Amino acid sequence: MSNKVKHHSLGKLVIYIAPAQKVKHASKSLFRKLFPKSVYMHLIEDAKKDGILNASAHTTHTSFTTDGKIISFSVESDNAKLAMCVELVDQREKLEAFFLKHRESLRGNVVIYKKVEFWDVD
Repeated sequence: MSNKVKHHSLGKLVIYIAPAQKVKHASKSLFRKLFPKSVYMHLIEDAKKDGILNASAHTTHTSFTTDGKIISFSVESDNAKLAMCVELVDQREKLEAFFLKHRESLRGNVVIYKKVEFWDVD
């Protein structure tokens, strides 16, 4: 048994996005016109297809973005403008390619890149 931690440099892309933001589908299907997919769900699904190491989305309880209005979660009201946080972890090059692929959907959102370490043991 080894007592040594192995670590590798990776990157984390953090995207703040409203759950109400929808994908502009090229699809002409009636279903997608009536029920467009949320951008955050589309990003998670595409991250899986693109082989990104890890992807997750979680909600916030209270947030504000570039418009400056503070929004808090409420059971009795619409939470569609409350920020979601989508996190992707992989090598910087893969995250850059993913960002460029989705640049139109991500335009106007806060997107942050951070260098992180991936830890493992033998």
